[in-house]
Parts: sequence; C-alpha cells; structure tokens
Amino acid sequence: MLTEQLLVPFPLVVGLLNSSVANSHRRREALAEVLQSFCRERELELSTVITDDGSDPEAIVTSITGTGLYAVVLPTDAHLGSRGRADRRRQRLQAAGIRLMVVRGRQPARRRSAPDFGTGLTGPRAFG
Repeated sequence: MLTEQLLVPFPLVVGLLNSSVANSHRRREALAEVLQSFCRERELELSTVITDDGSDPEAIVTSITGTGLYAVVLPTDAHLGSRGRADRRRQRLQAAGIRLMVVRGRQPARRRSAPDFGTGLTGPRAFG
C-alpha cells in the first residue's frame, strides 16, 4: 500500500481520460473503473475523472494545479495526448509538484532503464 510505504498525508488524485482514446460512453465507464480499482488498491482517493476533449489542452492542467492533489492517474500514456502536448503537460504537472501515475505502461520519470553491459539489451526487462 502506498500509504504504508510513503508519508502521504492526503492522497487525493484525479483521473484523466482522453476522449479520442476513450471514445464511447461504455469505454469511458470501463476506464473509469480501471482507475477506481487502481486507486482503491493503493489507498488513493479518486476525487473525479476528467475527460479531455482536446479543445483546450492547457485547461485541464491549469484547473488542477494548486489544488493540493497528490497525483493525476491515467490508464495509459496515450491519455496525455499527442507527444508534444503530453510533454508539455508532464512538465507543467511536475512544476506544480503533482505526480503522474500510469496504470498500464511506462511510469513517467520513475522508471530507469537497466544498463546494457554489452548484451545489447536495454530497458526494464533486460535482466528478467
């Protein structure tokens, strides 16, 4: 459990879905349940799930900075938007002290690649 491993006084998080990825009501509901389950397992309080329609890429980041959130939770990296938009959002969240947690896939800025040691293998599964 997160709260057993780290001192997290108020583990409030917001879920973020991208409407181009979560393109149907049924898909959004399923992804929201994935986020809820992820948070429940880690003793995080999911306050809301925001669906980004892409009309104002900075609006979501602006609306959640300064709110005392512990993190933004995403089903996958794709929910941050296109590569350029995703990079800007990551930087703004990091500058605001808000963590980014990804349910499936790469954990941004938390995962390190294993050294090559001449094997030609790199990445987190190089020795597994």
